[in-house]
Amino acid sequence: MGEPLTLAQVLGAYGIKGWVKLRVWLEQPELLATLGTVTLVPERPERRLPTKLTEIQAIKSHGKGFVAQLRGIDDRDAAEALKGWHVQAPESHLPRAGDGEFYWRDLVGLDVWCYDIDSPSGTPPVVLGVVDYLLDTGANDVMVIAATDRSIDDRERLIPWILDDVVVKVDLSEKRIEVRWYLDA
Repeated sequence: MGEPLTLAQVLGAYGIKGWVKLRVWLEQPELLATLGTVTLVPERPERRLPTKLTEIQAIKSHGKGFVAQLRGIDDRDAAEALKGWHVQAPESHLPRAGDGEFYWRDLVGLDVWCYDIDSPSGTPPVVLGVVDYLLDTGANDVMVIAATDRSIDDRERLIPWILDDVVVKVDLSEKRIEVRWYLDA
């Protein structure tokens, strides 16, 4: 089945018929309605609430987010009770990434090597750190780079995810991303 992946979070109820507002962490949110059974996981597992199995029967764009209808959630009270819960599905339920496409989870932990834009051509790259997580800023995604013991310094860096411009190479097998960016940025 594969490792469970968190794909969305319930932000609250929408309307009176059990629909929920979702924050979705997929480039194609409509994919959620094709996954079959998904697991709802409480925001705080330490409360020992049981997980719930459901299915996303419909999903629609709404403003800057999404609303969804979940099987078995038929009224506002039931929807509101899920606020903060995460929607998870096994990794095997998602389609494979195409050529030049990457799931964020595959990028986390990769070494980031930087060719300094201000240095002469042919200057070797230096290690900035590892991808700690990614941010969706609207304009483009941003990698948050955490320093490691091999980094050139101990700074956290934000580097835009712009393929072929800033991000020049991704090698998952070598666990390495090469970027062309400013070392002093």
